[in-house]
Amino acid sequence: MLDIPLKVFRYKTGQAPGYDVFRVQVAETANVLDAIEAAWAQHDRTLTFRHACHHASCGSCAMRINGVERLPCITPVRDVYRGQGELLIEPLRNFPIVSDLVVDVSGFFRRMSASSLVITRTAETTLPLTADAPGDGLATQPVQIAEGLARFNRFENCVECGICISACPTMATSDKFLGPAALAGIYRARLECDDPAEKARLLELADGEHGVWRCHSGWECSAACPQNVNPAEAIMALRRDLIWHRFKKLFGR
Repeated sequence: MLDIPLKVFRYKTGQAPGYDVFRVQVAETANVLDAIEAAWAQHDRTLTFRHACHHASCGSCAMRINGVERLPCITPVRDVYRGQGELLIEPLRNFPIVSDLVVDVSGFFRRMSASSLVITRTAETTLPLTADAPGDGLATQPVQIAEGLARFNRFENCVECGICISACPTMATSDKFLGPAALAGIYRARLECDDPAEKARLLELADGEHGVWRCHSGWECSAACPQNVNPAEAIMALRRDLIWHRFKKLFGR
């Protein structure tokens, strides 16, 4: 068993924010979410936090661990606690705090809705890896999708956890910025869309006052993303599309 002191941010409406320290006992294989649940069960059932799937599919539990944005459901305690000091647990930045580790994500989801991102996408025609290779490694050759499949869908990588919003320095300066997740959503929606008018509308949204040009190009969002969405690259791709669109309008091509 691991004996862990958790230093947890606390806030309730009408009260001053602060921190409480809870000492919990968890298995050596425990993730940080297990430790937070132990603090709730063993010490204080007024502690508020979000969780659901426990395997990085929903993104609801996102928070900061030792000052770094992470999904606690897949972050092993032994990776972030070295046996000294306290394990610091705080809510995401750049969101209004509702209570303790719970933040108000309504504005975030309004931005995601505006981006027209849907949770499914047309799958790639190849898969990058397979576990069917002999030996203990993964095959490096792509696997072709079986013939006869007219359509093959998969879920988007983005789990709408909000981690990129918390890590984004531009979001810290402007709550009107669309943000990396929504801009990456616009990029993905344009790739999936067959309607020229809708593609143009999405590009215009990205080109707006609070769109891609507000990004400071720090790439913190891509570094923090737990699902390899790479929103910064999507923002750069949208900028390239916009520049090309302006050249075509300028030269009539």
